[in-house]
Amino acid sequence: MPGNYYFSNTYEESRAGFREKLSEVKRYWPDAGLETYYIGSREDDNTTDIIAADAIEETKDLIIITTGEHGVEGFTGSAVLQLFIEEYLPEINHKTTGIRLVHAVNPWGMRNFRRVTESNIDLNRNYIKNWGEVTGSVDQTYAREKELFVPAEPLENVRSCKEELHSRLNEAFTTEELADFKDTPSGQHEYRTGVFYGGKDWDEPAQELKSRYLNWVREYDHPLHMDIHSGGGPKDELTLIFTEAESRSEDRLQEDLSYSHVMKSASEDIYGDSNLYMQERVQEDFPGKKTVVCLFEFGTIGESVNDLIFCTRTMINENRLYFQGARKKEVREEVNMDFARLFYPSREEWRKQVIDKGREGLEAVLRSENIQVESG
Repeated sequence: MPGNYYFSNTYEESRAGFREKLSEVKRYWPDAGLETYYIGSREDDNTTDIIAADAIEETKDLIIITTGEHGVEGFTGSAVLQLFIEEYLPEINHKTTGIRLVHAVNPWGMRNFRRVTESNIDLNRNYIKNWGEVTGSVDQTYAREKELFVPAEPLENVRSCKEELHSRLNEAFTTEELADFKDTPSGQHEYRTGVFYGGKDWDEPAQELKSRYLNWVREYDHPLHMDIHSGGGPKDELTLIFTEAESRSEDRLQEDLSYSHVMKSASEDIYGDSNLYMQERVQEDFPGKKTVVCLFEFGTIGESVNDLIFCTRTMINENRLYFQGARKKEVREEVNMDFARLFYPSREEWRKQVIDKGREGLEAVLRSENIQVESG
């Protein structure tokens, strides 16, 4: 199957393809249904769509797959959803397993090819337990060079802009700090038009998802949540990332999964991580459940200093383009092309490895959780 078979060019196309998969799911769960809710006004037609099916006899395992928390990354997530439905549903024990497949947690971002929500919020920094502790807070690394991250003027000559920004980032930040901006930015809760903005209250997409999540897991002994992302981690690799709420060590996880690219996030200084919030809430509310949350990160860019600078520079320029615009069409086109390269590459070989490594990741996680799946 060619790599592009699983991938869509627009949010509308991706959503329509996902909705059509309900009939396929019904072959295994006759009572499966589609839940659709709107983010923003109905007129804008930005919807999150969920295929839901409950175990037919015994509520043992629940598989949750979420996509599009970072809107543009939803295209990769949608491809993984399609792969899961076509190749893995036939191998699952439908009598004891339920599913919740979520297309486009952040539909506005997916439709508009942005990573953030309409409020410019990074949803993965918006899951805050106590807003009083973080509202108005700014990471020191970010604050040190705030003018780089908060746009003030339109983009002009894109080449000189890139060269100047490259030089300033290289001088202002260490390699370790640039690596954090690429993979685990701390976020900030003050500058609404700046990059890595986590908001000052719960954003609508986060509210809608978390309001459903605990009800989904309530009746199941073993919730397994896989959250699909792209852009971070080593180039052309799939990294499986577990939260600090996971009791197993990183070495034990690698052993259990028999997969080399496995890590645990160390997020002591990062607030608002959605997966950590969800896993801790389930552990607090239902301490008897075996709860596992794993983020799938499909890497797009290398790890050299120049690659790290490219990532942060592209994030800054895309955000600046959105808020301040550009006077020339070619500037807009080049910034958008860089952004696509970072989060949704058009290269067929990259898309093919997403499917190939997606199979490896799905099989590793499902097998390690004793949800047996035959090799695809």
